[in-house]
Amino acid sequence: MAKVNYDEFAAKVVELVGGTDNLNMITHCATRLRLNVKDAEKVNTEALKKLDGVLGLEMKNGQCQVIVGQVIEDVYLATSKVVGDSVKAGGEVPDDDVADGGKKTVLERFSQYLLMMSGILSPVIPGLIAAGFITCLLLVLQLLGLIDASSSTYIILNGVAQAVFYFMPIYVAYTSALKFDTEPVLAMVLAGALLYPDWVALVNAGSETGYTSLFGIPTLLTTYNGSTLQIVLAVWVMSKLDKWLKKVIPIQVRHFLKPFLLLTITAVLTFTLLGPLGGLVTNYIYALVSWVRTHIPWLAVFSIILFSYTVGNFMPGFHMALIPIAFASLADVGYDDLINIWFYCCTITPGFLALAVALKTKKNKLKQYGFTSALSALFGGISEPTTYGIVYKMPQLYWVGAITSLITSIYTGIVGLKCYGFGGYSLTNILLYMGTQQDTANFVKALIGVVIMAVCSFVGVFITKFDDSVYTDDED
Repeated sequence: MAKVNYDEFAAKVVELVGGTDNLNMITHCATRLRLNVKDAEKVNTEALKKLDGVLGLEMKNGQCQVIVGQVIEDVYLATSKVVGDSVKAGGEVPDDDVADGGKKTVLERFSQYLLMMSGILSPVIPGLIAAGFITCLLLVLQLLGLIDASSSTYIILNGVAQAVFYFMPIYVAYTSALKFDTEPVLAMVLAGALLYPDWVALVNAGSETGYTSLFGIPTLLTTYNGSTLQIVLAVWVMSKLDKWLKKVIPIQVRHFLKPFLLLTITAVLTFTLLGPLGGLVTNYIYALVSWVRTHIPWLAVFSIILFSYTVGNFMPGFHMALIPIAFASLADVGYDDLINIWFYCCTITPGFLALAVALKTKKNKLKQYGFTSALSALFGGISEPTTYGIVYKMPQLYWVGAITSLITSIYTGIVGLKCYGFGGYSLTNILLYMGTQQDTANFVKALIGVVIMAVCSFVGVFITKFDDSVYTDDED
C-alpha cells in the first residue's frame, strides 16, 4: 500500500462504489474506509476486492467497508478530496429497511446498533491509546527514579492522560452529533454541563433522597465523568428535536431561537430522564459483568471471546459498543479485567500467528505481508491486517487463532489478570499491566500470557496445513 498513489486509489474506490452520486456519507475507523451507499447493487464488490491496497471488503446494512489497514487516514483524506462537499464526512446513516428489501430481524437491528456505536467511539480510540502511552511513560520515569508522583511534571502529564477519560462525554457528544446529523457544538455544551463543577458539587453534597429537582422535576444526583451511553442517547434525542424545530420555527427567527430551545429542552430531558436512564442500562450491564467476575471469574473473558469468534463475526464493530464497560471498570475499581483482557488475547495472538506464518511460508509476498501484519498487531494493536489478509484467506488458521485466544483467556481468568489503563492490547503498552501501583506480580502474569499466545500460535501454525497458494509471487 505504501507504493499506491492515494489520490488515484481513492478515485478508483469511489468509482467502484457507484460514484459520488451513490454516496450518502464517508467516515473511517482504525483500519476501514466506511462508505454509506444509496444503492448497494451499484457497488462492484469483486473489483474492489482485487484493487491493489484493499485487504478486505464487507457490505453490511448499506455500508461498504473497505479495509486498507493503518494507512486509513491518508486514504480517508484522499477520498474526502475526491467526493468534495457533495458527500458528508459524518452524519446520520440512512434507514436501510427499503434497501435491504424488507424489515430487519432483531439480530440485524442489534448489529446496526453496534455498528453505530462503533462509528461513534472509533474516533476517540487514538486519544485513549495516547493516554495509555503517557501512563506508560510516567511509569517508566518513576521506575528509573527520574520523576516523583508528587512532582508538577507528573501531575500535569497524568492530568493529560486522565482528561481523556474524565471528559469522555464531550468527545462522544461531538462524534454522536456527526453521526446523528445535529449541532456538534451544542452537543458538546450539553456534555460540558454534565461535567460542570457546580453540578458535581451538587452531587457530592447529596441529599437524603439522592435527588434534587429541575423545574420541580425529580432529578437523580449522579456524576457523568467517563460515561458514554448517556450522552449518546441524549444527542440522539437532540437530533430528533433538531429536525422538528427546523420544521416549526419560522426561518426569520430560527437562527437564534432554535439553538436556545434545542439546548434548553434537551438539557432538561437529559438531567431528568435520559442521563439516569442511560446510566441504569450501563449499570445493569456492568452489574452482570461484575457478577460473572465474582462467581465465575475464569469464564468472563472466555465467554466473550467465544462469542466474538462465532456470532460476533456477523456483527462487525460490536466490540466498540462494549468499551463503556471498560471505562466503568477503570473509573470504579481502577482496573479493567474484561474488555482490555479480551482485546489483549485477540490482538497479540494474531500478531504471533502472522509472525509464525511469515517464518513458515515459502511465498515471498506472504512472508513480507506476515512480518508487516505481525508488527501491526504486536506493536500497533491493530489485528485487522492479519485477520483479513491471512486468517480469512486461509481459514485453517482461523481456528488456530481462536483456540489460542480461548486458552489464554482461561489462563487470564484463573490468575485474575488486570489492566490498569485502556490500551493494554499490544506489547508497546504492556506496562499498563504494572500500572502506577507498580503491581509487579500482575505484570509477570501478563508476560506469561504473552508467552502462552506465542507458543500456542507457533505450534498451531507449524502443525497446521494451510493453503498459501492464494498468495503468488507473480506481479499479477
